[in-house]
Parts: sequence; C-alpha cells; structure tokens
Amino acid sequence: MIHGYTLTDTKDAQGSKQEIFERANAQFGFVPNIINAFSESPVLANAMLDLYTRLGDTNLSFVESHVVLQTINVQNKCTYCVPAHSTIARSKGVDTGLDEALRVQHRLDDPKLEALRLFTSQMVEQRGHFDDGQFQAFLEAGYTREHALEVIYLHTVKTLTNYGNHLAGTDLDKPFQALEWTPEEAVAV
Repeated sequence: MIHGYTLTDTKDAQGSKQEIFERANAQFGFVPNIINAFSESPVLANAMLDLYTRLGDTNLSFVESHVVLQTINVQNKCTYCVPAHSTIARSKGVDTGLDEALRVQHRLDDPKLEALRLFTSQMVEQRGHFDDGQFQAFLEAGYTREHALEVIYLHTVKTLTNYGNHLAGTDLDKPFQALEWTPEEAVAV
C-alpha cells in the first residue's frame, strides 16, 4: 500500500466499514484488498460493489466481458486487476491461452473477439472518440450499438478500480498472487 492507505483488519471494522466488508464477503466470499483499501471512502467502495453486481447484466458473454475488462486492465497497467481477473476468469473456464494473449496485448485468434479487443483498446486510447471506420469495423464483426455502450459501462468499472488501485497501491490478495503481472509483460503486437 502507498500514500498512507492501509488495510483494516476485518475483525476490527465498525460502522460503514463493517457494512462494506459484510457486503463484500456476501458478494465475493471474502473481503478483497481492493474493497478493504477503498473502504476509506464508503461511496467508492459501495459504488464498486454496486457496479460489480451488474457485470452479468450486459449482453456480452462472460468471455467477451473478460476481453473488455482485461484489455482495459492491461492498458491501464493495473498490477492488482490483471492477476485478479485472470484468476477469476480462468477459474470460470476462460481459456488460459486467450487470457495470456490479453495479458501481453497480443492479437486474439478469434476474429470477433479480436474486434472487441481492438474496439476496447481504441476506447481507452482515444477516450471514446471513434471515427466511422473504427465503429463500423466493430459493428461488422457482429457487435451492436448496445454492445458499444456496454463496453463504456465496463470501462467505467475498470476506471474506478484501476485508478483506485494505482492511488492506494493495493496489495495483491493471496488467491491472486500465482498470476502476478507487471506492465513490462505487455508488449503490444
């Protein structure tokens, strides 16, 4: 942890922190360090929990959502979120090769997923500004205008978590440490 942010012993939590920890435990089965660090601002911690409850509400498949989330994590150089998302995605059946390609910013073998990765990458780099050709390529790959808006939603989630982790220097939880990641691993192709 950095900038004076610390983790609270979950047994010592009181008031709003205790409520946040109870919510996180119910949602994730434990209190991830990201929630613990964010609990210093109840509005941020609760916003993250709220946003994460809606991840499955998009029309993107779990794999497609992972492509979007992990692409953003890598581009934002989030050393907490990349291993956390890899661990969770792989435990839910996402192909290790696909996840590895995302972690190093390589092209994906599946043309539709590659179009999604490229669109997401452009979203981050261009801050939501697309030319007609870029947007048309996304649509021609089989996605819709609704999907484009859902990429913005997922981008919102990752901006909150990535930037919060950068500020707090969130320590990686033990369950995610096996897939630790550094930005130097991402060499765009």
